[in-house]
Amino acid sequence: MGDIVATALTNQVFTQLAGMAIDAGLVETLRGGPFTVFAPTDAAFAKVPLDILHAVQDDPAMLTTVLTHHVVASVIAPDQLAVGELTTVAGTTLVVTEVDGTFYVEGNAIGAGVEATNGYVYVMSDVMVPALGDIVAVPTTLPGFTTLAELVTQADLIETLKSEGPFTVFAPLDSAFDALPAATLNAVLADPDLLATVLTYHVVEGALTTDMLEAGTVTTVAGVDLTITKVDGVTYVDGNPILVQNVRATNGVIHVLGAVLVP
Repeated sequence: MGDIVATALTNQVFTQLAGMAIDAGLVETLRGGPFTVFAPTDAAFAKVPLDILHAVQDDPAMLTTVLTHHVVASVIAPDQLAVGELTTVAGTTLVVTEVDGTFYVEGNAIGAGVEATNGYVYVMSDVMVPALGDIVAVPTTLPGFTTLAELVTQADLIETLKSEGPFTVFAPLDSAFDALPAATLNAVLADPDLLATVLTYHVVEGALTTDMLEAGTVTTVAGVDLTITKVDGVTYVDGNPILVQNVRATNGVIHVLGAVLVP
């Protein structure tokens, strides 16, 4: 259908990505190459909470980093996909894994590959977010996690979550805390031990991307199990879908939730 830019513009599922590439001034770059692009669809961007999406779009440097995190400066045909690490144009690393014959990049299933004149475009159902800091720094860099950041500070968990880890954090948005009954939230805030238990119920040791989260249970730092289920490619934690999966941190992985997990 032409080069990578023409392919994205021709396929109507990439309108958001094409618009962001234009905003970031990457069009001429992507007409060069060769490149392999792991391209999130419009549906993938729709999963991202609007305040986070707008924060990325409004920061030119962050927008460029996020977009080029999806681009590798070489041609990788479907029969060349292999387990290992890829270096992106952003200078970040993408980890490719394989489970039951399906390849994943950063834990996100790699969809169909579309050949362009200067490389390949792979259809991705999720946006990939590079490490913007450690487990504590990422929620403070991206909007929507003010309450979580305040509670982590109140529970004196900052140093723990800044340590080497690695950790997997299921991070509720502010709207998730707002949806809790006031009596429940007040009871948690009034009891330091209960607050620490609730917060560490959202933390698992190890950096677990969704391809590594198997259906069953995982034990949290609180010592209580979480139940993991998978339906139609969506991973659920205690029955709550992960909204944005596999957000990298320098010391782990963050999965964004629209609900607070209560042990």
